[in-house]
Amino acid sequence: MRSALPSSRRPRAAALLSLCIALPLLAGCSLLAGPTPQTPPRETPKSPETAPQFVPGGTAEQNLPAFTEALRVFSASQQPVTGAPVVDAVAAVGFDKTAMQVSFDETKTGLAADSIYVSVRIGADCLVGQVVAEDRSFVAKQLPAVGPGGDICLIGNTRPIDW
Repeated sequence: MRSALPSSRRPRAAALLSLCIALPLLAGCSLLAGPTPQTPPRETPKSPETAPQFVPGGTAEQNLPAFTEALRVFSASQQPVTGAPVVDAVAAVGFDKTAMQVSFDETKTGLAADSIYVSVRIGADCLVGQVVAEDRSFVAKQLPAVGPGGDICLIGNTRPIDW
């Protein structure tokens, strides 16, 4: 069987065909390129002039300043960002460990957690905090408890607080 193109034109035709196939693929790659999103820096709450005090028997709203201050002091320390030291820092202010939940120190694949979540349930509300391991930034919020009984602050499996 004879080719429709003379033998001198076959390499040029093959090159042209390759270019026609490669050009759209390369153009598609340039469509995927673009600016890399930047994560805005977190605003870390400033240290108050007078340290807020834990209010025994108080509401979550009344105790949010003491919870926030406990996380601020912890994040400024050199302690490892793992569950036990974070829980201990919150408990040292006066919060009850039995009302707390804390996330795991490691992922299921054995990697160190990027951040630790800690919470304290006070009535129908929760004080929820996060400390980020990389830059030791933190956030503290008051949120309503969730779950069927309205008694859960952190959804999912949490680490037992048994120390």
